[in-house]
Amino acid sequence: MSTLLNRLQKNTFQALRLTSQFLAVGLLGMLAALLYALPWLLRLTSLLLWLAGGYQALRAVQAIYGGYSPSGAVLALQFVVILLMVAWAGSLLRVAPPFFWGGLAFGGIVTTWTGGQGLPWLLSHWQEADDFFRLLPPALFSLGLIHLTLRLRSMRQRPPKENSLE
Repeated sequence: MSTLLNRLQKNTFQALRLTSQFLAVGLLGMLAALLYALPWLLRLTSLLLWLAGGYQALRAVQAIYGGYSPSGAVLALQFVVILLMVAWAGSLLRVAPPFFWGGLAFGGIVTTWTGGQGLPWLLSHWQEADDFFRLLPPALFSLGLIHLTLRLRSMRQRPPKENSLE
């Protein structure tokens, strides 16, 4: 009887040891899988933050200009927001590729805060905010046209470079 109990006790401890080893290997495997997936999860989070920032900026444009502007003008301003978001991503890829994902996340966080809390607060607390936001799009458009005109004029006045193959 005592040999049977000893054998049963030995087998029980062996089963508990094997079960604990199995659980340890399973938990370590899940941890390793999470560590392998973590960079991709962070990239996905960064992309979602950037998209949420763009959405919040589009909503802010609609909230600010939708009440007294024609729908075509509001759509054009929303297109400018989309263009700026894509330009931000493109400039990050061109200037600092190692910081691309962090830059996307930063841009999304700043845009989300600005569109969600910054601009509505500014509109409600600043007396001239309405006039400022009415003048901002035409002023930026005029500035862009002036810049484009000056740049094209300076490019036209430069002497052409000689293509010598010497």
